[in-house]
Parts: sequence; structure tokens; C-alpha cells
Amino acid sequence: MNIPSPQKVIRVGWVGTGPFSFYSHYIRVINNIYREYNPLNMRITHIWGDDYSKNYAGRPQWVKKMTDLWNRGEQSPNAVAKMCDIPHVCKDFHEMVDDVDAAMIMDFDRSYELAEPFLRKGLPVFLCSPVAVNVPECERLLNLASENGCAVFTGSFTAYMWQIQLFNTLVNREEIAAFFASTTCHFYTSYANDGLEPLHWLIGSGIRKVALHGWDGSHGYDPHFIPASHIHLEYEPRSDKPPIQGTLNLGGFKKEMEWYKIYYHDHTAHEFVHNQNVVAGTIPELAYHDFLIKVQEAFITNTSPETHDDIIQKLKVVIAAYKSANEGNRIVLLDEVGDYRLPTVRIEQWDTIP
Repeated sequence: MNIPSPQKVIRVGWVGTGPFSFYSHYIRVINNIYREYNPLNMRITHIWGDDYSKNYAGRPQWVKKMTDLWNRGEQSPNAVAKMCDIPHVCKDFHEMVDDVDAAMIMDFDRSYELAEPFLRKGLPVFLCSPVAVNVPECERLLNLASENGCAVFTGSFTAYMWQIQLFNTLVNREEIAAFFASTTCHFYTSYANDGLEPLHWLIGSGIRKVALHGWDGSHGYDPHFIPASHIHLEYEPRSDKPPIQGTLNLGGFKKEMEWYKIYYHDHTAHEFVHNQNVVAGTIPELAYHDFLIKVQEAFITNTSPETHDDIIQKLKVVIAAYKSANEGNRIVLLDEVGDYRLPTVRIEQWDTIP
């Protein structure tokens, strides 16, 4: 009888605690501040975060609230380390490279810079969505990973919730005619991905046209709360059928955090709802567990469940929608994205630029 030996605990470096970092929610589950038994075989052992007050713009009251959170509150590297029992707080992210087995890169606006030393060391990395400010930077990062044999895993936890994974097994992708989906949205770069990531796996790849309606893009800023908006997606034709078309609503539908409905050519439909209370409630492990298991698997095996083409296409879609918003809400072809950049600064009100 072949009984597996216990796996070693993977030492993970957490790189970035800024406005795009998902704060410390993942760390709390990985290092298990909720109960005695920890089912995961990875731990955050090192943490680094920048001084974000030096490059954060917006109204004085909002900037003060956020910088207080980073510098003195629960989001500063020292405070997170104390709360989650992280033994090493680094002054420079390069310090941890020789002492970890993998890294979680959480500031997408500096993703290549932050991931580079780990990839050159041959370490697998996770990149919080979106993965980079533009496609060329993402391509550089993926090329470096390929050169050094490193797994790159990306995305939002929403794509790996158990309900979505179950829904994935039930969807007949060849017979999809249209879809409607919805996700909550506070910041574009953080929350649009929460809806788009599951769609990539539910509907499949092949998006060719994108348009965003309801928001003007705020001309380079990522505001604190954008108005209710929607992203229209059109896919390449499958077989002899018309192109799949659908809409992702940004701002919530009813009271659910995530809501998806897929319509088939035979006029039947599949519907999926994810209740926000699972995420916002007292047991965040229920929301993040399956996703973090995927992250752990990628780190242990140094293989990713997604291809580099998956990663590039997902980034192109979120950039194309943002480009559409900034250019009069016009239809943008995925081939037009080029080196267009995502916004990297959050401000308090969507229609007021400092």
C-alpha cells in the first residue's frame, strides 16, 4: 500500500499591501486566524509593502483614510504580520527571495518589477488580477517565467468558488446563444475582474469585441465607486452559429455578489447565484478555500491550471473595456488593445478628478 508522506509546508512571500492587494483577506485564511486546525500546506512567512502615501492621489479626506489604514491600521505590513503570525517583515521585497518557495504578487501596477526576482530564481508566482497595467508588461513577465520554468497563476477567487466549478461542469459551451451576468463593483480594476474571470471559464475564450457603457473611464483614475455600468462582450462564431453575445453588469443585480444566466439555442437556460453573505460573513474560508487550494497546487507542482494565452486574453478584455469607457463607450476590438494602460490611482468620486 502506497501511503503518501506528509508534504512540506510551502513558504510564501507576500509582495504588496497596497490599494490593489486584496488587503489581507487571503493571508488570514492561509495563515489561519480563524480556528486551531489549518488544512493548507502553505504559509505566508515573509511580507513586504510599499509606502503608498507617496504616490496616492485624491481628495485629502480619502487619502488620509487610506494612508491611515496602510501606515497605522490593520493593512500595514507590521500590523498584518502581527495579526497573522508572519515572522518576517521585509524592508525590501528582494530580501525574501532566497527564503521562500513561492510568491504572491499583489500590486498589479508594478507586477513585472515585483515578480522579476522571484521568476529569475525559478519560483512559481501568483499574480492578483488584473495581472499587469498593460499587455506588453504581462508578456514580458510570462516570457521570463517561461525562460525559467516558473508557473504563473493569476486571477480572482470568484472563478474558483465551488458553485462556479460545479456550474462549469454543467455548461454546454457549444450551444450557448447569449448570457447575462452581474457582479458588485466598487473599483474597476478590482471588481470588474471578479465578474469577468468566471465568464472566461463558463463561456470559454474567443472574445473579439468589447464595449463598456455607463462610465466615462475617469481619464486614467480608478475611482472609489464607479457608477452602475455594464460590459458588452461578443465572441468569435462557433461552428455555424451566430456569435455569442452577453453583458456583465457592474454594480450588482438584486442582492447577490455574483449572478450568471446562460441561454442556449434551444431556448433553455442555466442560472447560478452566489450570495454575498458567504464572502462578507463570518466564515471567509467558504469563499476562498477552493481558490487557495488551486494556488497551493500551483506552488507545490510548479504548474498552472491556466495557459499563458488564457492570462493574456483575460487581461486584454478588462483593458479593452476600460479603453471603451475612455473613448466614448465605443466598441473596441481585442486586437486594438496594444499597450493601452489600466488606471492605477483611486480617487473618492468618479466624476471629480483632482
